[in-house]
Amino acid sequence: MLKKSELFPGRPMEINATSFFYRFFQTVRQAWRHSAFARWLSREPVWLAGNSVILRRVWHTAIPARWRPLLTEGCGSSNLCAGSSLLHTTVQNAWLLLFPLGAYPLIDYALRRGEIQGGLAGTWDELLLLLGLVLIAVRIVYRGLSTYRYTELELPLLVYSGVFLFLFLVRSPETTVGLEGIRVYLEYIFWYFIGTNLLDTRRQAKTFLAWFVFVCAAIALYGTGQYIAGVPVPTTWIDQAEIGVRTRAFSVIGSPNVLGSLLALALPLSVAGFCTAGSRYGRAGYATASAAIAVCLAVTFSRGAWLAAFFGLALFACIARPRLLWGLGAAVLLAPVASPSITGRMLYLFSFSYLASSYRSGRLARWQAALERLSQHPLVGEGFGRFGGAVATRAIRGSFYVDNFYLKTAAEGGLIGLATLLWVIF
Repeated sequence: MLKKSELFPGRPMEINATSFFYRFFQTVRQAWRHSAFARWLSREPVWLAGNSVILRRVWHTAIPARWRPLLTEGCGSSNLCAGSSLLHTTVQNAWLLLFPLGAYPLIDYALRRGEIQGGLAGTWDELLLLLGLVLIAVRIVYRGLSTYRYTELELPLLVYSGVFLFLFLVRSPETTVGLEGIRVYLEYIFWYFIGTNLLDTRRQAKTFLAWFVFVCAAIALYGTGQYIAGVPVPTTWIDQAEIGVRTRAFSVIGSPNVLGSLLALALPLSVAGFCTAGSRYGRAGYATASAAIAVCLAVTFSRGAWLAAFFGLALFACIARPRLLWGLGAAVLLAPVASPSITGRMLYLFSFSYLASSYRSGRLARWQAALERLSQHPLVGEGFGRFGGAVATRAIRGSFYVDNFYLKTAAEGGLIGLATLLWVIF
């Protein structure tokens, strides 16, 4: 089994060590690694240190002597588990649980469109999350505590979770709404722990990413087919003052902006897969997936997703493939020629008609509403699930999507919640 430092190692042959951006990021990385704050974050907590008095007291008080070797070394080599082929197979193949996660949009769409309504359709992802946590526990019991993969993000994420739980406790006018609202902020943390602890090898990680790219390509092809067929969309998705935009792709996701966000995440991964594929078949597959994702991303007409994909690709190019910047620049120049609607969509953003429409009932009006909510409860916010997201639109009359996760976090969790989120990200 590989350590976490071996799971996603750098590949010097793939990085242009002479580029300015590479040297810049290396300088920043070295400065961070040698800073006192980074050393403090990566240090093992005093209460978990091997020579900790607190740990020894808890260990000898709570854990019977006959169980201690099993927890430290695991039961895989003992008589207790040696004869269990099922347990061994489960531990070795636990990473396959991530495949349903990679296909989440397709599975969720199938369950909600099929005969299964409510019940499993609404809770299958939570059950999958619970199963992932159980598998981590099983692997620790089988292999020992030393197999838990500790990362530098562990402490920041624990602090983040603690702060958001505190905000939930001090500011939840409706507990049910608050519980559903805080899931948006905490479930990703659990999936991070599951992903870092179920993947054992680099090959497993690359296989999972290839699967995710394949799923996104399939979703993209369906969305492009919608656009070609001219599937009607709600009038609120298209401003009547815009010229050339007759429909927008939304695929199985149900929203052009959400679909665009997914594809903006997948496109840099697909391009990176093309650049690092070891065979011509792999490169051909990633090239096809990248083309499908890029075309569908274009016809979502989601300006935010376009910008996110552009900066994601530019960052990858600066770090690993500087020559890709030429291709990215060419794509930006050719996009208006291939589809004048893209140019019109971007230029409309700076028109008086857009500003008037947005201030009246669009994104700028919703952002202003978020700032007003923040001014009413600046420190701890209005409470999770009460503004700007799916939970609020279902539970509170008159609610709407704010289309800005940072403002949503500020309105629901106050400046404390927003500052904690930004600290973890940056």
